[in-house]
Amino acid sequence: MEQLRKLWATSRPFRVLTIAAAVYALLRLIIHAVFLVGVVQGGSEGYDLQLYLDAASNLWAKRPLYPAGRLDYVEFYQYAPAYALAFTPFLWLPMPVVMAVLTALHIVAYVLLYRLWGRIFRRLQLYKAEEALAWSLPLWLVFSQFWADLGYLNIYVFMALLATLLIEAVLDERLGWALLWLSIILQTKPQWAFAAAVPLFTGRWRFFARLILLALVVYAAIVGVVMLAVGPAYGWGQYVDYFRFLITMRDNLVWRGPEAPFLGYDHSITQIVVYLLGVAPETLHLATAMKLVLLLPLAMVSLRCLLRPGYRALGLDLAFLFYLGAFIWLDVVWEVTYGIIIFPYLLAALKQRGERALAWAVFLPYALLDLWQIASVALFGFDVIVPGPFILTDPAIYIPLVMIVILAFYALLIRRVWVKTSARAEASTAYGF
Repeated sequence: MEQLRKLWATSRPFRVLTIAAAVYALLRLIIHAVFLVGVVQGGSEGYDLQLYLDAASNLWAKRPLYPAGRLDYVEFYQYAPAYALAFTPFLWLPMPVVMAVLTALHIVAYVLLYRLWGRIFRRLQLYKAEEALAWSLPLWLVFSQFWADLGYLNIYVFMALLATLLIEAVLDERLGWALLWLSIILQTKPQWAFAAAVPLFTGRWRFFARLILLALVVYAAIVGVVMLAVGPAYGWGQYVDYFRFLITMRDNLVWRGPEAPFLGYDHSITQIVVYLLGVAPETLHLATAMKLVLLLPLAMVSLRCLLRPGYRALGLDLAFLFYLGAFIWLDVVWEVTYGIIIFPYLLAALKQRGERALAWAVFLPYALLDLWQIASVALFGFDVIVPGPFILTDPAIYIPLVMIVILAFYALLIRRVWVKTSARAEASTAYGF
């Protein structure tokens, strides 16, 4: 907040950009409200919120939560049974109230996310990153992924907040808080638990072992609670189906091949390869091989940190790398929510002008997609929206902007960590320690 006050007092460009972004955010909230009214009046089939409500309803009716066999649709419930149980209170509320509450919670979570990262950067004495975060406030207000998440009432912003709380607890080695945030994440989107691996590679092995062991105990306890609530046989069966669903999801997903008119919004490595080469076992194997090659530098950096402990100062870099590595590996990649956090960090951490220019070049088009989409609909009407829904003027359905951001940020962070660990290794050899 101090940085924001200083910028507001001293920088006219910052004031102009922030005011303009705030006006857009207000307009966007009005559009969001109108959209929600339309959802309530016209039905919400395929809507993310409806998936959660249906899962909670199915849980108490003891119906299957997870699809079986090959899918012919892309919207499906993909979280643990405990998440459906936790969503039960929303079944007691009218849909407009649920939407209003979740909209408010999204906004609160987003504000907390911004403030938490200011606190983390300050506590780590990353003052340039704190300043870059302050400068990025206008971008936060128009950030495309926030508005997309709010529009569908998905949980990406909440996952980013939980992951941030986990990072903070892990870096401070606060076991109780780390266990709490990790346990919640594991019941929703396990790939967001990336920060749990950081202590292993920064020489904090005892903390890592305690955290993982306790997380397994808590996970088992949560499974027990679900079984007690909905019945042992049904509850256990749903957890078995959940893990089977996660393991076999790739074989059952709907893929867009060369016959599709455009790539769509799944920008995973697998979807890109399939879109170019077609759906076949060989192309799926090729996608896996490409992901392994891309993740090889991360494995090398991680091994260097593991074999030569003491890189605690690189904990944040490693956390960001593990996040990006997880999303390189996934077969469904719709977003890079953490990009709005990694971006100001890179602007502060990178020394070369060309590297900072690359960060700007790849992230800005993605961050401003919502502006482009709203302007397109305003100019051309709803004719540019086709079933999916897709916006025909949206570059993200033709170009994998999300994966471009992920790979660019990944490469920049890999180079940064490799250089720093190399310098440490050379110093260790020179001075004999």
